Amino acid sequence: MAGIVVCPFTIIVDNREQQPWTFRGIKADARQQHRPMEIPWEWGTLKEGDYSIKGMESLVCIERKSLADVFGSCGAGRERFEREHQRMAMLAYAAVLIEADWQTILKEPPEHTKLKPKCIFRTAISWAQRYGVQWWAMPGRRAAELCCFRMLEKFWDEQAR
Repeated sequence: MAGIVVCPFTIIVDNREQQPWTFRGIKADARQQHRPMEIPWEWGTLKEGDYSIKGMESLVCIERKSLADVFGSCGAGRERFEREHQRMAMLAYAAVLIEADWQTILKEPPEHTKLKPKCIFRTAISWAQRYGVQWWAMPGRRAAELCCFRMLEKFWDEQAR
């Protein structure tokens, strides 16, 4: 078996991101025998989102949200978050990636929130339709990190075609 697979692109992580994913411990797909991957990433200033591909920042972005973040962004930060969706709508691909699944979002909201969980769900549906920005709710931080990488990888592959 050959060695490490080096990812062909560099992920840009917005320098305002407070809990960045590091993309360690990710394996390549079956075409590359599930070998360990080296995924380069670097800090940068992104106009939209928290993650993008170096050189494609004006085309793709992923906005990371923890459970508490998504409640805050849809509550007190709602106007700012909607403006961000308006800007993300101009990209070829944009997504909001939540580090919690819908079961958790709907049944186990953050302790101090006054926002009803159904508001998150309905905002996700409404804004996904209005702005074309997909919302993905994943079962935890690691699943969201893996999903982010695979989204960026698929975008890179599609652009290479």
